[in-house]
Amino acid sequence: MPDFSFIHAADLHIDSPLQGLERYPEAPVAEMRGATRRAFENLVRLAISEKVAFVVLAGDLFDDAWRDWNTGVFFGAQLARLHEAGVAAFIVHGNHDSVSEVVRTLRWPASAFVFSHEKPETKLVERLDVALHGMSFPVRDVRQNLALGYPSPVPGAFNLGVLHTALQGNPPHESYAPCSVGDLTAKGYDYWALGHVHQRAIVSQAPWIVFPGNLQGRSVRETGAKGCALVTVKNGVVTGVREEALDVVRWAVVELEASALPDGHAVTDALVQRIRLASENAGRRVLAVRAVVTGRSAAAGMRADPEKWRAQLVASLAAIGGGTVWLEKYVLELESPRVFTAEDARGLGALEVVLASLAAAPPAQRPEFEEELERKLAAVLPASDPGSPFAPENLQSVRGAAFELVLARLKQGNGGAP
Repeated sequence: MPDFSFIHAADLHIDSPLQGLERYPEAPVAEMRGATRRAFENLVRLAISEKVAFVVLAGDLFDDAWRDWNTGVFFGAQLARLHEAGVAAFIVHGNHDSVSEVVRTLRWPASAFVFSHEKPETKLVERLDVALHGMSFPVRDVRQNLALGYPSPVPGAFNLGVLHTALQGNPPHESYAPCSVGDLTAKGYDYWALGHVHQRAIVSQAPWIVFPGNLQGRSVRETGAKGCALVTVKNGVVTGVREEALDVVRWAVVELEASALPDGHAVTDALVQRIRLASENAGRRVLAVRAVVTGRSAAAGMRADPEKWRAQLVASLAAIGGGTVWLEKYVLELESPRVFTAEDARGLGALEVVLASLAAAPPAQRPEFEEELERKLAAVLPASDPGSPFAPENLQSVRGAAFELVLARLKQGNGGAP
């Protein structure tokens, strides 16, 4: 059996929009809109430079609805580049790109093989003694265990299963085509190329069961390096599964516990240091950062004017990475170190009553200032708090934000600095 290598990738989501930055004027809109395409171009470039035998794409190449046919034209052009370099592509469709009229209509180069959506099938690559087994999703919502129907391994061949699956759950991903590690192991294949879970994971090495993660992170929920797995096979045995980063925009959450910091300037300086390190770790990529500041700190007065401190941080980040660092969101979860008195408690209790009445009132009966109040409070509420600031579950954060605002204004009135 000849030695060879192949690339295993999944969840390309080509032309799926990246989320969270375009609301800010300084966001790298052009880089973000093209990020999924550039990441796939990086994959094609890697496949050609490494002279791999083939590429496996384990589902969710693109999303359900295309804005236009250019998504398919771009994808076909990249497959043509692989074809010209003698690199085959083996594809299954997943829940996001389950066989639709668009997929049925387009035709890819002859070297690109798409597994049937009707039943599992086997594709032989005789010159390599490789048997690939796979099945595309017939519809988006596949809840049955597809792996149970996969063919038996071909004797004497390197057997590779391609499957889009949640495996045994992996929340928050939907439980599509669920199966167990035991189900996959029982098939007797040498390697399982999985897709659907966006986090890289080597589930097993005997046999190899691998999620490569998605090719390009699309929001702050998908932090860290993203890319593919480069797999080497010698004498019919997997000898290496190497992670290859292919993303062009990287996401990071930078957290700072600020209890020892005296003011907003110290907080800004500390954040800049941490973000600079994250930028260096990201190489030359665009880095989209969510900054989260926590703790009982003398800097809690920052919550009185979050836009000021956000602007200060953005200005400071302009000098990092040649202008490639962008602030996705600035979250201030600071609390005052001041001990609450009984008088404070009575005042905050009254504020709670007012806010509770706002939460309960129909929108038409709420004061006109509510929209402005909501806008300002949204900037200081923790990111984990869903819904309106006036929802009952958010009242505690609202009270804290309101208290810091009043305290800061009182300090300013007495000649102090928040």
